[in-house]
Amino acid sequence: MDLVSLNVWMDVVFTALWIVVVAVLALHFAFDIITGRFRKKFFEGQWPEHDHLIPAMPKVLHFVHMVCILLLILSGMYIRFPFFDGGRTPMRYIHYVAMIIVTVVLVWRVWYAFLSRARDWREFAIGRKDIASLIGVVKFYAFLSDDKPHVAKYNVMQKMVYQLFFYFMIIQAFTGFALVTNPFIFGYSPRDILVGWWLGALLGSTDLAGWWARMIHYVLNWLFIIMLTAHVYLSVMVDIPCTLDFFGIKPLEIKDGHHHDEGGSEHHHPMPEKAPTY
Repeated sequence: MDLVSLNVWMDVVFTALWIVVVAVLALHFAFDIITGRFRKKFFEGQWPEHDHLIPAMPKVLHFVHMVCILLLILSGMYIRFPFFDGGRTPMRYIHYVAMIIVTVVLVWRVWYAFLSRARDWREFAIGRKDIASLIGVVKFYAFLSDDKPHVAKYNVMQKMVYQLFFYFMIIQAFTGFALVTNPFIFGYSPRDILVGWWLGALLGSTDLAGWWARMIHYVLNWLFIIMLTAHVYLSVMVDIPCTLDFFGIKPLEIKDGHHHDEGGSEHHHPMPEKAPTY
């Protein structure tokens, strides 16, 4: 199979996979309404209780990452499918700038997680309690149980996805810089330095090494699109209070057993012994 045909088949497979994911999420939304969870969350305010306030720095880094990843997806897909004329050069510059910002922020976030005074790497670590709760979390998302195990700030599936994002971003950054062929580093290009000298030697040429880096980069681009689609849906449908807190928005708070809205009114409900699971 030639390279052009391989690219086309990849587009077909990943587009079909994305459509399947969207269909599954639509089915999940339907069950959310049928089971009454939608009503309890959006009309009765029964959201999971979150005792942990998110510090400002992770919010800022998350927001910058979100904006840049959206720019990278948009510009990357334009480079693959130029859906309007004359945009290839500016889109490449947008892609390069966003790529550098994402890499810097990723390094910053790793430093914050492991070396800062507010280091929070343990919040993403998966322990025995998390593993033991996995089946329960899956059953909750599949509407087989109304109990959502939450042994830490994030449940085990969230931790798995966040770690996967982290590893994918490292590979994506590596392969992205490996696509730069301009020899501006003492006569060598980033492709020569990152993959040319070792992968190129194994495959027979630096060009082939760059092609494999491009394929991996493109596959991860599609995986990011699919994962972000699910992430955005679940952020809104399963836990929007936590999502709003990332943007500094708190339309509804639970204080002293009462629901308070932004207008200052409160709705008296006895605080349950167990945090709401919807």
